[in-house]
Amino acid sequence: MEDAIPEFDFTELLRTRQRHDVIVPEQPIVGTNATNEQPSPRKKKKDPQILHLMKKVSLQSTLLCVVIPLFSLMKLLFSKPECNEQMLKCLAGYMFISQVSFVAGYHRFFTHSSYQCHLLVQSVFAILGGSCGLGSILDFGSEHLAHHHFIDTERDPHACTVHGWLFAQWGHKLFRGNRKSTRAVQECRDTMESTAKATAVKSNGHFITAPSYALLKWQHDNYGEILILTIILIPCLLSRLCNLNYFSGVFYLGFVRMSLIQQQWLLIGSSCHLKRFLFASQPFDDSRSAVNLPLGIFTNLVTFGEANHNFHHEFPGDYRCGTKWYHWDPSKWLISLLSFLGFAKKLHFATEDQIAKCLIQQQQKLLDEERSKLQWGIPIDKLPMMAPERFVEMAHREYKEHRRALVAIEGIVHDVTPFIYDHPGGVALVETSIGKDATQAFNGAVYLHSQAARNLLSTMRIAVLGRGLMEVETTLWEKQLLESNNFKSDSKGRQIVRNKQQVTFTNKNHYAAGAA
Repeated sequence: MEDAIPEFDFTELLRTRQRHDVIVPEQPIVGTNATNEQPSPRKKKKDPQILHLMKKVSLQSTLLCVVIPLFSLMKLLFSKPECNEQMLKCLAGYMFISQVSFVAGYHRFFTHSSYQCHLLVQSVFAILGGSCGLGSILDFGSEHLAHHHFIDTERDPHACTVHGWLFAQWGHKLFRGNRKSTRAVQECRDTMESTAKATAVKSNGHFITAPSYALLKWQHDNYGEILILTIILIPCLLSRLCNLNYFSGVFYLGFVRMSLIQQQWLLIGSSCHLKRFLFASQPFDDSRSAVNLPLGIFTNLVTFGEANHNFHHEFPGDYRCGTKWYHWDPSKWLISLLSFLGFAKKLHFATEDQIAKCLIQQQQKLLDEERSKLQWGIPIDKLPMMAPERFVEMAHREYKEHRRALVAIEGIVHDVTPFIYDHPGGVALVETSIGKDATQAFNGAVYLHSQAARNLLSTMRIAVLGRGLMEVETTLWEKQLLESNNFKSDSKGRQIVRNKQQVTFTNKNHYAAGAA
């Protein structure tokens, strides 16, 4: 059809993934003796366990995220600190700039594309964000995207629920992941590169762009030089301002600063995925492990504004990490400032309507789970049908022989025997209703019953009256039944009975003169 919508061309995407997913079968050996014989498979020689583990060790991340932080911790514990007030100011300033470059740049811009920014700003983010020692943008971004795409599965590079808290905190930096997670990371890296190539744009002659592929490639190829610049050279220059020797400057402004930011970020990836964390909450979605940490401003300070992790996993493209303007989030404020100055644009954020929908859906899910634990009686559509004349005959016989009290209200037969002697109106009032339609008496002619009374009555229903010689008004009940079956079901498909929506409730109250 000429007017048909063109299909998305995913052949290129599949072609890039075939390099990792498709195993090319071995070609048969051509020869006179090999035409009818299959080559015997060769058994692979298994490496010793210690050698297998050594092959999985990642040298770069082990050095940057394990060895240097441990060395820094040991030196701080067992040697006299050589710091002064000026050095502490430089450390705080350099650390803040590095943190905000990493979170606002590495995380929210390059990985999640939450906004677009000037190429100069991207360059600053690429250099100072790289000083945190968590790998190049391509390394970090592909691993983090795989974490979002395959959260809580074996393909998640640091799945806390699969491999445990210790692996999510440090283990994934010491050892490379399994084949599934390695393949997932590579797929996400291919996606990052292809997206960066396709979305590089110029706007009105100004370099306000999406992540630049050229910058990503340059930063990845020269990551070692960036580390030398930010961990050694810049600290050496700052050490002269702080009256420190070069080694102390490199140690405090290079190693200690880098280690603190690393452990802060790793703490987010592990603690923010502990569902059993004390007082942690999941206001948006509890089907995954991401949680919002408690204690508000304190945990946000510890995690540099990333404590609202349940929000982040529900809205990963949001340039914020929280729903309120006053939430501690320096990266959000920096991005807003860059936008105000004209260095950033197209800030993506979830609307209040989107946020409210997720909050209400999660609350309804929790309510449905609580509701499923309660006894609501047999659903009306599951009740058997009973003819009115059969109901009258059966009610009188059952009460005479077994003292069983059957009463009809709104076209539904109820066995009120368990409650007959607890009825506040007395036994005589119930006895006069046996085998009769007590709808009007129940709805105000004698007493207008409460919601609790209607909920209790719903657990006693045993049948539905069909039309016959005894005409029972069921128009309202039939309408409510139709609505409840079609429109009022919970997330698990069960009928919802809300306040003033019980089948025994009618908007028309039947009052009688002198009724109690």
